[in-house]
Amino acid sequence: MPPATPDGPLTTALAALTADLSGSDPLTVEVVGLTPLHCDAERVQSRATVTVLVTAPEAPEHVVDALLALQAKATYEIDEVAGTDWWTALGRTPQASFLVRLPVAQPLPTREVPVVQHPLEALTFDRNRHTRPDAPAPA
Repeated sequence: MPPATPDGPLTTALAALTADLSGSDPLTVEVVGLTPLHCDAERVQSRATVTVLVTAPEAPEHVVDALLALQAKATYEIDEVAGTDWWTALGRTPQASFLVRLPVAQPLPTREVPVVQHPLEALTFDRNRHTRPDAPAPA
């Protein structure tokens, strides 16, 4: 597995999200979950869904603005933070927030398949002697 890079799939997905949240400087975006998905049918991509927590501890009105802006784009899967369990787990006091699920994918390496150089040759076996016909004769 290649190491995470500044231009990796997670960085790209988070950059797109923060670009859509532009103008909301006090927002905090944190990755809080990762769900692996099956590879695509052609096995050329490895996929996952990243769950991101969006908050603004000092300015809850910015969270509302950000939520409405993302809903207007209609390209993100948005969910609520239900109950106080999230905040207890994070060791923080409850605050205005929402969750965004981002799809991430990374191409899988392809293996080189050798080109067929000659037609398939079928081997036959002699059932009585349990040897191949082209095997050398026993000495």
